[in-house]
Amino acid sequence: MQLAWQRKNHYHEVELRENQREPSAMSSPPTDQRFRFISDLLQSARSTNQHEEILSLLIDRLVRMYHCQACAVVLIDPKTEYLQVECSHGLSLTFCNAFRRNIATAAIGRLVWTGEPVLIPDADLQPELAEEVRLEHPFRSCAIVQIMVDERPLGYLYADSREKNAFALEGAETMQAFGDIAALALNKSRLFEQNLRLERVDRETGLEKYVTFIEKLHVGIGRAREFKERCAVLLLDVDNFKETVNTYGYTTSRELLRELGERIKAMVRPVDAGGRYGFDEFVLMLANTDQESAVRFAQGLIRDVSARSFTSKKISSTISVGVAAFPQNGETVEELLTTAKKALFEAQRGGRNSVRFYEREWYAQRPA
Repeated sequence: MQLAWQRKNHYHEVELRENQREPSAMSSPPTDQRFRFISDLLQSARSTNQHEEILSLLIDRLVRMYHCQACAVVLIDPKTEYLQVECSHGLSLTFCNAFRRNIATAAIGRLVWTGEPVLIPDADLQPELAEEVRLEHPFRSCAIVQIMVDERPLGYLYADSREKNAFALEGAETMQAFGDIAALALNKSRLFEQNLRLERVDRETGLEKYVTFIEKLHVGIGRAREFKERCAVLLLDVDNFKETVNTYGYTTSRELLRELGERIKAMVRPVDAGGRYGFDEFVLMLANTDQESAVRFAQGLIRDVSARSFTSKKISSTISVGVAAFPQNGETVEELLTTAKKALFEAQRGGRNSVRFYEREWYAQRPA
C-alpha cells in the first residue's frame, strides 16, 4: 500500500513538471481497509482505559488511509475553555505547545457547537475558510468533524492534505466515525478516572471494584515481569446463583455474594488482590505464585466453599474456577483474562465445582 502511494506521488511530480497541470483527485481508500481500521480502533477502545493510546492509533490510521499532511485531535480545555492540541501527526511540538484557539471562531465555533463539519475540497476556491481553520501548514484540502459525548462537545478531529479532493463525501463520513470513536475513548477514560476517585470497594461483595482490581493487576504483572516472578489470575463463578435468586430472592442472593466475598478476602494475602468481575463472578490475582500453587489455592477455595452453608437460610453453594498463570498462559492482562475465561468455561462445562487450567501456552486447545 505504501509503495503504491509513493509511485503515485512520483507520477504526479512527473506530470506537473512536464505538463504543468494540477494533480488529479485522490481515490478513496478501499472499503475493507476502512472497516479493518475501524475494527482495530474498537478493539483498542475495548481493551484499554487510556485514551492517549486510542487517539494515537486513530491518527495513525487516518494518516495511512488519506496520506494526510497533518492530522490532530483538538480538545476543549475545561479550565480555560480554549482549544488545545491533544494528539497529532505532522505538527511541530512548538506549534502544539503554543496553540490556543477561541471556540467562538466562526467555522470552528459552528463545528464544535452544532456538529456542522468543515469539508474543503480545494483550498484555492475557499482561501479565507482554509486560512481560518488551518493549523500549522497551508493545505490543498481539509476535513474537520466534531467530537461529542452525550450532546456535550469535546473538540474536533482535523485532517488535511497537500492534494485537492483528498477527502470526498465518504471520507468525511469515515472521519466522523473516527471522531465518534475518539469521543467514546475520551468518555471511557473520564469515567475510569472518576471511578478511581470515588469508592473503590464493591458494596455487595466487600471486594474491590473491577477497575480498581485491573489497576492492581497491571501493577502486579509489571512487577512480575521486572523481577522475573510468577503471577496467577483466577476467575471464579458461583455455580448455582440463578437458582438461589429464583428460590430465595434478591436479598438472600446478595447476602450469599457478600459472604462469599468475605471468604475470599479471608483466604488471600495482603499482596494479592480480589475484585468483582461480573454479576456472580469474582477475579483474583495471586502475586509471586506459580501455576501449581495457584491451582492448589483454587482447589482449597472450592473445598472451603462447598463445605460451608451460607446466609440465614443455610444455603449450600459451589464455585467453578479458571486459572491462568504468568508468563506461560499469557504475558498481558488481556491474555491472562482470556485464558482464565476459557478455563472457567471448561470447568463449568465439565460439571462445575472444579478448577481448570492450561498447562503450557495460553492458547492451548485442551485444559489439563
